[in-house]
Amino acid sequence: MTIVLLVLSLAIHLFTFFVLILFYQQMQKVKEERSDLYGVREDMEELLSRYTDEMKQENQELKQYFADQKNVQPTETAPPEAMKNRVSPQESPFNMEKQEIHSPSFVTEEEDVEEPAYVPPLTDNADKVESSDQAKVLSLSSQGYTRDEIAKKLDIGKGEVDLFLKFYQ
Repeated sequence: MTIVLLVLSLAIHLFTFFVLILFYQQMQKVKEERSDLYGVREDMEELLSRYTDEMKQENQELKQYFADQKNVQPTETAPPEAMKNRVSPQESPFNMEKQEIHSPSFVTEEEDVEEPAYVPPLTDNADKVESSDQAKVLSLSSQGYTRDEIAKKLDIGKGEVDLFLKFYQ
């Protein structure tokens, strides 16, 4: 009877050691995955910080460009370069072709009505500036909104709001 109990005890001990070894292996896998995730997280943070630095640099260049544009005053008396180089309707190659096509026998004595020269429509050169989520977050934060209110107002996640605020600091 003791032999049976000893064999049973030994089997239970072996089974327990086997289960402990499996748990240990699972823990090692989890630790490796966690360390990989931390590495990926650090890479992502570095990538995002580089991206935001590039955006800040581009914004600075854009601000400088607009500041330079404000300093340059266009002269209103000088005609645009396109108007100087414009061909008059009489010199137009299209009119010359029409004259070459018509023979003198078919020419009627209708009045020549001069059409005004084509002037292209003026376009608005005003650029539409749309602020980014980061700019909106920083603006609302400076106005005293909490991260939850900012996230609701802009319809973005709280984590994104935290990330933007963290990068700004």
